[in-house]
Amino acid sequence: MKLRLITAAIGIPGIIFCLVVRGWFAELVVALVALIAMNECYRALTAAKYSVCTWGGYLAALAMWPLSQFFGIKDPLLLVIAAMGISMVGVITGKEPTFPNAAASVYPLFTVLLPLCMLLMMVNTTFGRVPGIALITMAFAIAYGCDSAAFLGGKTLGKHKLCPTISPKKTVEGAVSGLIGGVLTALICRAVFVHGLDTPMPGIPAAILLGVIGAFFGQIGDLTASMLKRHSGIKDYGKIFPGHGGIMDRMDSVIFTLIVMYCYTLVLH
Repeated sequence: MKLRLITAAIGIPGIIFCLVVRGWFAELVVALVALIAMNECYRALTAAKYSVCTWGGYLAALAMWPLSQFFGIKDPLLLVIAAMGISMVGVITGKEPTFPNAAASVYPLFTVLLPLCMLLMMVNTTFGRVPGIALITMAFAIAYGCDSAAFLGGKTLGKHKLCPTISPKKTVEGAVSGLIGGVLTALICRAVFVHGLDTPMPGIPAAILLGVIGAFFGQIGDLTASMLKRHSGIKDYGKIFPGHGGIMDRMDSVIFTLIVMYCYTLVLH
């Protein structure tokens, strides 16, 4: 517990600093996070005995920041498609050109690289009048609000198992509590930005909808990450955060919530 508190005391101000500063520094941090998260995911797949091609994912993660900073290229699909092509070539020409290895090589591209490319694109962009950084903050708020409410709801009310083969402690009651928590934190986040920071944000109906959908997909992301860990026989994705695990252990739900926010930016456009 002491390690977890120390890590949180250092990590939370660091996140806030990146959100406030933005610019090239925040984009560089996102790219580094993507590189580490890709490495964690590839290592988990390797532990599960898959022969994955990592070239495409690593090259795409390394190219994220230079392409954005110097060429203004931020389209998430561009890098993912390029990475997928390289990965497939690597699998096909490799020693074990099997479908499971091909699927495993592509998996991190859509569950890690794509959402973090979306995050990179949103950092310094405004959608309509809504700053992308405000939507990113809301994504974090929804994901962590959902996690906290799901934990408390499951602990106090949980009776019916949700996905016992993946995460034995998660319950249906906890999942419903998580949805409620996601909505409440979305509304609180909106209120802080609108009334405290005088920043345009989605309307109340949109915030409620984003809270529900974001919390739902956040829980899907959490279960998906847990499924890979269980399949790989590992406890944590990494050790970069003492007491918390790796990037994927802390951002598994946020990553899927970011996809929801990115889709919302398409509506704003």
